[in-house]
Amino acid sequence: MEWLYWLYWLLVILFFGYSFYLLHIPLPHDISDRSKLAVAEFLLRLSNEYLGDLIENVFGPEVRNKVTRFIMGVGFLLPMRPPKSVKRRRTRVQGVSCITYEVEQSKNDGLLIFIHGGGWCVGEARYYDGIMYQLCQRIGCHGISIDYRLAPEHPFPAGLNDCYAVVSELCENGLPDLPFNKKKVLISGDSAGGNLAAVVCQRLHREEKNVLRGQILIYPVTHVFNFTSPSYQDYWKSYAGTALLNPKHMARWILLYLGLEATKVNIKKVMNSQHVLPEMAEQKQYSQWLYHLAERKQDKKVDNELAQQFLKLGTNPDVSPMFGDTDGLPPALVLTAGYDVLKDEGIQYANKLKQSGVRTEWYHYPRAFHGLFNMPNSKDRVEMMQSVVDFSNGLL
Repeated sequence: MEWLYWLYWLLVILFFGYSFYLLHIPLPHDISDRSKLAVAEFLLRLSNEYLGDLIENVFGPEVRNKVTRFIMGVGFLLPMRPPKSVKRRRTRVQGVSCITYEVEQSKNDGLLIFIHGGGWCVGEARYYDGIMYQLCQRIGCHGISIDYRLAPEHPFPAGLNDCYAVVSELCENGLPDLPFNKKKVLISGDSAGGNLAAVVCQRLHREEKNVLRGQILIYPVTHVFNFTSPSYQDYWKSYAGTALLNPKHMARWILLYLGLEATKVNIKKVMNSQHVLPEMAEQKQYSQWLYHLAERKQDKKVDNELAQQFLKLGTNPDVSPMFGDTDGLPPALVLTAGYDVLKDEGIQYANKLKQSGVRTEWYHYPRAFHGLFNMPNSKDRVEMMQSVVDFSNGLL
């Protein structure tokens, strides 16, 4: 009966092979780390996309968001040990949980603050331990990462207020267990964390607290009206259906962050830019940053109630730093990725900073995808990290 055993395993292999064939979505041929990404993307699509859609249909978007958090956490069940030269501690600053990274032989007395991404709704500071170990060692300074409150349990402005409170406290009073020069503080973040970092910068400057030495924004969200932009449309042309950051993710997370109903109907309306009033395209402070609003399909009428909510919330510079005052801000580094729905708004923000006279360095990585900064053993990630290190060393 041994042949039955081998037949069983042959059928199992054929079943999973055929399933993979049916579910396979080819990635762009020139995307960074294509072979590694293909495996990670497939597994993420099975868990977070297909299972996530099923859960959302039955239990709603908030339960789906909790499932996404769980799936993300699986990859970090085993914590990364800090190198011998870095002392990692949990602490609280103004009641907000943070992680500090103390470099034993620091080259300078500066401080790098990091705000993690995750659409304001998922992610934890500890997921960025590996990044912080590398950055703090290579820059030669201490670091701190902020575990701000997440939506939808804590919608805007809770998470932002946490980040602002931590940064203000550090710059004004320092931290007893982490010695650093309060005049040498850099703020950084990726994706939604980049959004929060940019907003904190603007808010401090509005209050005439020019305490930050520089800002590092890694593929940041800079406004919430961008769904007609070329980079959003490129998703549908080049890698639609994949588990990479997509318009549906962004629409859902934006609604949850702003405390609005993230129903399937509202998500679809945001994806179709039905949350944008036509008058916005006629106002210069908004129109120059909004893409192709006049080209919206005529059958996609604006939802006035939703659009009014977005007009009130989304045009607030604390949500969309693109609409804030950038004059006099500290030097900035902006990194953008080619395969990223946020590419265009990152480039726009870099241009706005330059137009305001802010010393700005912008680097674009055409082969990179959103989230690459977290991908280990990646050539493009190495280059991105080096850009951050060089920029930081130039200021500290």
